[in-house]
Amino acid sequence: MSLSENAGGGRGKIKSREILEKKFPKKEVKTRPGRRGQEVYYLETASVIRRLNEAWEGDWSFEVKDKGIDREAGCVWVLGRLTCGGVVKEQFGSKIISLSSDGAMVDLGSDLKAATSDALKKCATLLGVGIYLYEEEDEALSRRASQKQKDFLRDLLKEKGKAVDEEMLKTISSEEASRLIDECLKKEESKK
Repeated sequence: MSLSENAGGGRGKIKSREILEKKFPKKEVKTRPGRRGQEVYYLETASVIRRLNEAWEGDWSFEVKDKGIDREAGCVWVLGRLTCGGVVKEQFGSKIISLSSDGAMVDLGSDLKAATSDALKKCATLLGVGIYLYEEEDEALSRRASQKQKDFLRDLLKEKGKAVDEEMLKTISSEEASRLIDECLKKEESKK
């Protein structure tokens, strides 16, 4: 059965698509630190599973097609396949390997489980689940810089012996702060 055949033809397709793409309650949208002080929006696996169950009335499946350990990169990865009424989406998920203070792997099974959850969420995104969060991240680039970005930029400029324009920091956009941070770090790397 294809997406368009779900729950009664074309109407089922529209209904499923609307369910898959609807926004999540704010309490279910989490943030974590991203690169250069930016915040990244994400959903917990349970929220994604509930949304898939709602859209497909539980008639979906997920399987791990392949998995591996990249010791050089220090991560585990899985290739997951999500099937919803005949629609198949595949994506990779990964997780940095958790190490103890002496460098031993803590629990490779938990790391693989986290990579599997990552793959499931990425597959679901291909069906529209939480896709608006990526658009909001893009919009965030034109928003004002986060306090973390401002602090990072301030510290970086001071470290380089440059004057810090506090007025500029009050109004700088997230995108401009990222550009300046990248520029400073590139100059630092080229000196090495």
